[in-house]
Amino acid sequence: MTKPGKVYLVGAGPGDPGLLTRRAHELMGLCDVVCYDLLIDAAVLSLVPAGTTMIPVGYRGYCGTSIEYGMHPEVVEQAMAGRSVLRLKAGDPFIFGRATEECRCLQHHGIDYEVVPGISSALGAAAYAGFPLTSNGMASDVTFASGHRASTTIGNWAAMGQSSGTLVLYMGAKKLAQHARELIERGRDPCTPVAVISAATSHKQRMITAELNEIGERIADFGNGDPMLVVMGQVVSLSEELDWRGALPLSGVQVLDCGGDTALVDSLRHQGAVVVQAPQIELSYTLDDAGWQRLLAARELWLDSREAAESLYHLCLEQQLDCRHWHWRLSGTEQACAWMAQQGLFIKQMEKPASEALSITKYASEGLCLRKVRLIEPVYPLVQASTVTVEEEKAFHYLVEHDLLSADALVFSGCYRVRAEEQRLGFRVNESAPQARRVAA
Repeated sequence: MTKPGKVYLVGAGPGDPGLLTRRAHELMGLCDVVCYDLLIDAAVLSLVPAGTTMIPVGYRGYCGTSIEYGMHPEVVEQAMAGRSVLRLKAGDPFIFGRATEECRCLQHHGIDYEVVPGISSALGAAAYAGFPLTSNGMASDVTFASGHRASTTIGNWAAMGQSSGTLVLYMGAKKLAQHARELIERGRDPCTPVAVISAATSHKQRMITAELNEIGERIADFGNGDPMLVVMGQVVSLSEELDWRGALPLSGVQVLDCGGDTALVDSLRHQGAVVVQAPQIELSYTLDDAGWQRLLAARELWLDSREAAESLYHLCLEQQLDCRHWHWRLSGTEQACAWMAQQGLFIKQMEKPASEALSITKYASEGLCLRKVRLIEPVYPLVQASTVTVEEEKAFHYLVEHDLLSADALVFSGCYRVRAEEQRLGFRVNESAPQARRVAA
């Protein structure tokens, strides 16, 4: 009989992948299977290594019916088959996450488990909207309550009348008008500031604010299917003063990164963009027998790009060819020389190959190519992007074929083939270089 695997109940945070805990990110690379909520943002799911089995479980939003199982049956099935399972849950698994039922279910089946807390949506939503949940002289306590149905918690809290505390309603937007009336009837100040935050910490985050006696009318036109969180209290009035995220130049922008310039992607992220790393690119370095004979017989090699330099270096590593014993005279373009210099190898810079040199190239059609590119399609849905970084022709063709580029998409690429194809199709193109980062800013 197969020994059950282990299940990790992991909080994925509210949406921004930068808010994942170190342990959560580590487990993404260690577990055999990832079972994820439908609320998990694609930017988080894109961090799961290619090839890992990914299974969507759960539901999106309050479905209005009771759930008959504890842990999702698919999670139990995978664990009973001996696999380690990452059960990725939005927010924190122990805050309105049904974790009690799930843990009891795992115990019933004799499955070991571990709980990894995550940043709850209330913490992320408030911080990214620019206000605290408690503040000296304004709010000294905070209450979390479920708002999708009548709640004794809401009633008890409201009975405190002029309490200075903050009330957070999870799943409370659909019945917000009803809750507002009840709170006012129980003594809450009708002028209490209220914030409704949608898609917290993601690139789609939106917020409306109003007084308690008005919010029921405002909420009707605000919902668009994204999860919403309600925060009531004087702290909401600080949002305009303390709004740090709105000051970032790329706040609200989602970037689709298809194996582009790492430094550029980091720059975009630091300016407020949320990055989805998909589709993933897998590189390998290999040659057939005829290619090997050509390479070994050559006396001089010219490297046409950074990718060519990288491919020669890694192929020799795999074949245990010590660079100190290379018999080739090496030259290459500026990019190739710069990459080799980073490895402690200094070669002659030449923008064109000598007549007797064998050209090692990025593309097979232009010389001897040592690199193989494999594109790994995401198993979760992607949406159209207005900003994309892409360095591989194959990845760009995937984006076009799957209609993942908006009509006005800004595309960053250092690959001349990609840039030429982008221009032909009418997209705005920038090179993945320092000047491109200034354009992004």
